[in-house]
Order: sequence, then C-alpha cells, then structure tokens
Amino acid sequence: MIYIVYLNNIVVYSNNYRVYTYYVRIVLERLREYKLYINLKKYLFYITSINFLGFIISVNRVLIEKSRVDAIRE
Repeated sequence: MIYIVYLNNIVVYSNNYRVYTYYVRIVLERLREYKLYINLKKYLFYITSINFLGFIISVNRVLIEKSRVDAIRE
C-alpha cells in the first residue's frame, strides 16, 4: 500500500482490494483522530485511473497529461 498527500489531496493505492480498503479506513480514522474532515462528495473510491498533478495514473502505467505534452510541443 502506498499513499500520497499533496496539499488537500490524499491518494491511497494498492493492487489488492482488501489492502486498499484497510488503508483507506486507517487514513480516515487518522483524519478523524486529528479532527480533520473531508468532503466525501469530492472523493473517489475504488477507481482504476486518476489524473493527479498532471499525470494520468492507472493500472501498471503512468502517463503525462496530453495538455502538458501539447504545451511543450508548442
């Protein structure tokens, strides 16, 4: 299991459903412990691809966002 915290984003990922669920629960419990709250409407759980910091992270690969590549080409 790996998690990344960047400003107001928390990414938890794992290649195992049970491990992922376990660590999401731990992260949420830790947030509650320190009286930090999230807006559940803004969060996505159990997804296989995410756009994060200009990269598209999916199963077994990381790609750079197309708009960033276009900006470099121009």
